[in-house]
Amino acid sequence: MAAWHGGIVASNVFLEALEGRCVKISAREELSLLMNNCNAFTVALNAKFAAAEVPVRIRNFSNTFSIDYLSKSLYNSRFPQYLLAEGVFLGNYSTGKFNLSADVSAEDFQLLESKFVAAASRMQHDGYFEPTTSSAKVKLFTTLAARFTMNYLKLFCDQIMNDKHIDIEVSHNHPVNKFGHFWSSVGMIAFAYPLIFWHGEPVKGCCWFFITHVIRQTGHFFYEHQDRDIEKLKFGHKDASKKEAVAFLFGAAVFYKYRNEFWDFLAQYVDPTLFQLSLDQYVSTIAMFTIIPHFVEIVYQFGILRGISWALKILTDPFTDLLDFYTHIFIHPKWFLDMKDQRARYRLDIETKKVMKIE
Repeated sequence: MAAWHGGIVASNVFLEALEGRCVKISAREELSLLMNNCNAFTVALNAKFAAAEVPVRIRNFSNTFSIDYLSKSLYNSRFPQYLLAEGVFLGNYSTGKFNLSADVSAEDFQLLESKFVAAASRMQHDGYFEPTTSSAKVKLFTTLAARFTMNYLKLFCDQIMNDKHIDIEVSHNHPVNKFGHFWSSVGMIAFAYPLIFWHGEPVKGCCWFFITHVIRQTGHFFYEHQDRDIEKLKFGHKDASKKEAVAFLFGAAVFYKYRNEFWDFLAQYVDPTLFQLSLDQYVSTIAMFTIIPHFVEIVYQFGILRGISWALKILTDPFTDLLDFYTHIFIHPKWFLDMKDQRARYRLDIETKKVMKIE
């Protein structure tokens, strides 16, 4: 009360009234009467609660009241809502505290008693005061955890599908590109994935993976009339990073072809046994390094969850591409002559999907 000028004035008036100065009222008697009325209200209401056999009690300090719940129910905090249904609003700051002023009459106390008991009886009838058993708690928490998990996974899945949708919208509009993506997906699902993940033959699997990706990326490099500005909407690999990956693979092939010369050179400075890898190990390492650097970059910029969503996206792309591009299993041969001008700039109308060469 004393934090503002009016509060200071009111505090002084109240204190002077207690001493009988300035304000000619019996403040002591009024305060004592209020406390006695509140104490009586507590006793009377608790007696009615007990008579109604509801697990609710109140306690007070002067005119400040708190609600006690005798039942270990998870839903005790709903009691103020039942009071609200009876026309009693405790306040917007608490689920179990309230104050009464000196203006409350005996009839008001009786009315409040009846409404409190009615609310408690109705809540008990609805089953919200039932004690929560250990098994019920486990079931409740398990259900909540499952719902939270499912909702989060749905959001996670929606994010991946949204990334796929944007990727297709901005970078997969040419018929040859769609044709290549469909058939490369067939090759990855039929050959690359089984050889790598089931048969444990990384060299054969990576060879198939390389062949299918050559088919896949040919559409991007030579046919897709890419709008570089709209491409920025994509999340993940863009043409520039794909070209970096191609350069890395070319360098890895050159390194392997002249590996003896490289070993002899490195042996002058480090222990050559550090670089002794089998062909399977070498191919698997090179394949991983076409993905890991970009994954690390995404994790650094956007966090681990975004990195995981990108990794899942590219792993599942072959399966979703079958659904997205099945309409281009076969295309007219004329489209293979519609190659893009590597030096030109293109503008894509995202609504009509029309591409215009601007320079």
